[in-house]
Amino acid sequence: MQKQSSKLIKKLKRLLENTGDMALKRRARRIIEETSPQDGDNILEVGCGDGFYLHLLSSLDLKLKLSGVDLNPMALKSAKENLKGKKILLQEADLMRKLPFKKQSFDKVIMSEVAEHLPNDVKGLKEVGRVLKKDGILVLTVPNHNYPFFWDPVNWTLEHFFGTHIKSGFWSGLWNQHLRLYTPNQIEKSVKKAGFNIEKVESMTWWCLPFNHNLMHLAARKLYGGDLSPEMTKAISKYNKVSRRPFLIDLAFGTVNLMDRLNDIYQPKDYGVGVLVKAFK
Repeated sequence: MQKQSSKLIKKLKRLLENTGDMALKRRARRIIEETSPQDGDNILEVGCGDGFYLHLLSSLDLKLKLSGVDLNPMALKSAKENLKGKKILLQEADLMRKLPFKKQSFDKVIMSEVAEHLPNDVKGLKEVGRVLKKDGILVLTVPNHNYPFFWDPVNWTLEHFFGTHIKSGFWSGLWNQHLRLYTPNQIEKSVKKAGFNIEKVESMTWWCLPFNHNLMHLAARKLYGGDLSPEMTKAISKYNKVSRRPFLIDLAFGTVNLMDRLNDIYQPKDYGVGVLVKAFK
């Protein structure tokens, strides 16, 4: 097991070398590590978005059965493009109604940055529990309400001094399209209320660059808005292996990675950009 874990970590490190979003990079690494995929696992991602975590799982040289669901047809279209040629089942589904799977179908479920979008998070988590096998693993992440000032200074200031935040648009930052953010204690309560047993609750990414969320938003606009050349797009895409990058892009990646290393040295217990929960059925 330890040998496989070491191999998994090395493989993940290589797969994540081209991920410029420091919070996503750390979140992805911790999600895969805590999911601890093994040959023969049947794994579902709820809210698979553009398919990044499924891409990582499918690139680990393991025999996995992978499925992904999402409510957004445009996200699924992107996922199908990003996962082209891989045997991964992708379906449109509404977690607030019913997932298109039988009871106890999956060994493990990943649910990253989804609960904060749900009108009723406990109801959604109960539906996840329905399709998870007895003793199966749920690895979940949500945005942390105790986020650092530098990550989103505008909303941090508005919340702490005026009791409000920006709900949409570029300056909505960490709140963009979210019904709520969670403290570690709040998400733990929701997961327990849905019938799960908690193994681990972990805050992630305290150290970051000033206006980090806004910088990532700008980069995403450029990447997905068709403003960059095909060569530049390939050089910074999280789906591609590291290639020769322009000096300024290399400098940006180096700066982000240097800052992120501080999170390995000191991470407050309840504070950070995100919260990870590992739970059992």
